[in-house]
Amino acid sequence: MDNPGLRRRPVQKRSIDRVERILDACARLLDEVGLDALTTSDVARRAGVPSGTIYQFFDGKAGILRELALRNLDLLLVRLRRRVAEEDGLTWPRAAELVLDETVEMRRTVPGYTVVDFADTRPGGPSFLPPGEAKEGGDVLAERLYHFALDEAGLPPLADPYRVMRLAIQATAAALHLAFAVSGEGDPAMIEHGRRLLRAYFADVAPTG
Repeated sequence: MDNPGLRRRPVQKRSIDRVERILDACARLLDEVGLDALTTSDVARRAGVPSGTIYQFFDGKAGILRELALRNLDLLLVRLRRRVAEEDGLTWPRAAELVLDETVEMRRTVPGYTVVDFADTRPGGPSFLPPGEAKEGGDVLAERLYHFALDEAGLPPLADPYRVMRLAIQATAAALHLAFAVSGEGDPAMIEHGRRLLRAYFADVAPTG
């Protein structure tokens, strides 16, 4: 899907490297100063590029955040591919656990991920991913995770899939918001409660035969 926050997609290696430096700088600054204090001039300074370079590639601060969220989503899928390859007899409840596990690990280790993990966690905050195309109102995260589950993980289709995926995503976000409000590493007990919630939910809604 096109990213409305990205003005143009870099093609040459030099431009690709420059965009990656900008995203890396943004991620590090998010951990240091937070979302509200982040400015494009600070990102440019940290990335070692002229301020005008930001606007050559991005639609300002929102565009950088959107591209960073999409990069985080791609990284999550790479990690899930590795985990799925190690699993025999994968089920929907187990797949949900894998998503939770990898999301927790990314929050702990990926710069900026706690702030830009696909959506601002503040009430009424903006989504950093572009809107989805599902008729049910699904978003990009729900769509890509669902198609990954079917096309790559070999899981059976769900009834009402995008509502199921969106609810699971929101429930996971709520559990992790509570877990990481307590500790930068995440409260293990709250993470385990989130795991139990996901296992029970998918055991109920997923096909059994």
